[in-house]
Amino acid sequence: NGLTNYITEMPWEETITTWYAHVDDAYQRLCAKLSRPLRQRGPEPTMSDSEVITVALIIESFFQGHEEVGYAFVCQYLGDLFRHLIDLDRFNTRRRDLVWIIEAIRRDLRNQIIDQSDRVRIVDSAPITLMTYTRGSRCKSVVGSEYFGVVTSKKGKFFGLRLHATVTADQLIDEWLLAPASATDAKVLDELVLDCRDLSIIGDKAYNDAELEERLWLKRRIHLLPLRKDNQQAQWSDDIRRILGQVRHRVETVFSTLTTAFNVQRPRGRSLAGHVTRIATCILAHTLSFLMA
Repeated sequence: NGLTNYITEMPWEETITTWYAHVDDAYQRLCAKLSRPLRQRGPEPTMSDSEVITVALIIESFFQGHEEVGYAFVCQYLGDLFRHLIDLDRFNTRRRDLVWIIEAIRRDLRNQIIDQSDRVRIVDSAPITLMTYTRGSRCKSVVGSEYFGVVTSKKGKFFGLRLHATVTADQLIDEWLLAPASATDAKVLDELVLDCRDLSIIGDKAYNDAELEERLWLKRRIHLLPLRKDNQQAQWSDDIRRILGQVRHRVETVFSTLTTAFNVQRPRGRSLAGHVTRIATCILAHTLSFLMA
């Protein structure tokens, strides 16, 4: 509750400079780990990578992803904070090129926040709508029948991607990835936790898969705890079922925050790379919220 209140309650300049400080500190730590500059060729740009990422955060957090409107506002009113602004086309290109750095910064900040002794994660997915279901065949950013999917909980159909994520009990996003809409939650989970070990993962009924449960345990010592379907023979006790149900709702709150505060379910990219960059920026913004209290 109140995780993103600072977006409307804090002065803009304070929010933006705090974002920049956290992003640039993480950027410098990343450079130190690599023992080299991130840019291998050419001179350093006048508008730094940290400034590009901070402006991207402004666009996603204050302007719901409307890049033209957000960037025009920055140029008109925030010139004192960003003295080396470039034109919008170059900014957009720089932003897409920085997507892996955006994610590396998020992971660095996540590692600063997360309780390393906490071995419980909650997993779920949410639809990312790129186009209406009936017009999906006309979409140019992604093409293929695998992008047509169903939202079982809402008994509806959509065209686009599905955001899969594991979160802590404190609602911090740990791992995330994007998959075509038709990919089932259970099939994606193996890839989602590819680099994880020694976890207990709570999921909904979509993650019921005996073979997957056994494979995750044998390969990575990951204990998958999905809510059982009513027709399954093996059931949890009433106490465990109640605890799993209560905890699992926390991941739904994460997706709700990403949707209402950052509009992650309708990214405004014009290509798949653009969609991924915007979603990565939204998730970075969500992570930064834990540092803004």
